[in-house]
Amino acid sequence: MNERPFRIAGKDKKPRVSFITVNYRTPYFIRNLLRGVEEIRPGFDFEYILVDNASGDGTPEMVREQFPWATVIASPENLGFGGGNNLGLKAARGEYVLLCNPDLVLLEGELESWLDWMDTHPDVGISCPRVVNPDGSDQHATYRFPKAFTPLYRRSFIGRLPFARRELDRYLMEDMNRDVEQDVDWVFGAAMLIRRELLERIGLFDERFFVYFEDADLCRRVWESGSRVCYTPIARVIHYHKRESRTRYPWQAFTNPLTRTHLKSGMKYFMKYRGKTHPRDVST
Repeated sequence: MNERPFRIAGKDKKPRVSFITVNYRTPYFIRNLLRGVEEIRPGFDFEYILVDNASGDGTPEMVREQFPWATVIASPENLGFGGGNNLGLKAARGEYVLLCNPDLVLLEGELESWLDWMDTHPDVGISCPRVVNPDGSDQHATYRFPKAFTPLYRRSFIGRLPFARRELDRYLMEDMNRDVEQDVDWVFGAAMLIRRELLERIGLFDERFFVYFEDADLCRRVWESGSRVCYTPIARVIHYHKRESRTRYPWQAFTNPLTRTHLKSGMKYFMKYRGKTHPRDVST
């Protein structure tokens, strides 16, 4: 058992890291995630902020009782991923902010390596670790910026066609060497380490995106600010990922609520950046 001290930062001490997790009816994962934090005992001062998006499932009460070291913010309404994280970000005091999905497993010693890496790369505003499935295989966590029809290809049967498959391979960075540190267009918000001072300059998540594309939008603004978005394999997290907007049948592109939300968010993203150039000085 790890016998290091449990370094929760008090009100009189600035945390090195503010963990933020948004919950919507995932009490099982929340319990396992917070137990994992207790087990690995991060080797730095931290605070843990749990935002409950009006789950109505007793999660805030459970966390307050079983994990009193965590700060619970209970939203009276479901604000979505970006809005929920914004509640936590407004309360965060850390030098860094680590966004953690409820279905993550944090590994002992990995977070310290990740933070040390960020300290030595001051021009990186957001970074993503190596995200793996429970079986150890790599998971998609880094992406190239989408083109107009990418969301439709990704969420419908059209993605099986050769021309669409080529675009999805580009978007998903299928040619990426995941053993190598590298700049990327954007990273998904399930495991994202951010400099808090950067957010003070560029702003928080755009709440017009209830869910989907809010992370792509934030990373785009990071690049526009002159900072970098980077993938580093120096650290790993395990992610029990389930893509709920995936469709099995053609008509589900129109009947699956999360698929419709994904496509609507994609439309908002392209309207926001219509006519603007790619924020990175690379070939797209």
